[in-house]
Amino acid sequence: MKITVDANGLSCPEPVLKLKKVINGAEEIELLVDSQVCVENCTRFAESKGFAVSVEGGRGQYVMTLKKA
Repeated sequence: MKITVDANGLSCPEPVLKLKKVINGAEEIELLVDSQVCVENCTRFAESKGFAVSVEGGRGQYVMTLKKA
């Protein structure tokens, strides 16, 4: 089951903290963020937990798909 986390409007580290709450036991997560900094920080965190990350969008709206590797 895919989990969707909306972290739009939040400054780091809040998106990472929201991701941290749902990442354990998840197989696929869709993370919505609105800054490149959030994309970079959440990518590093997700990859450290064994997830493959793909990112779509840009210019203030990013959809990150995290899948357990």
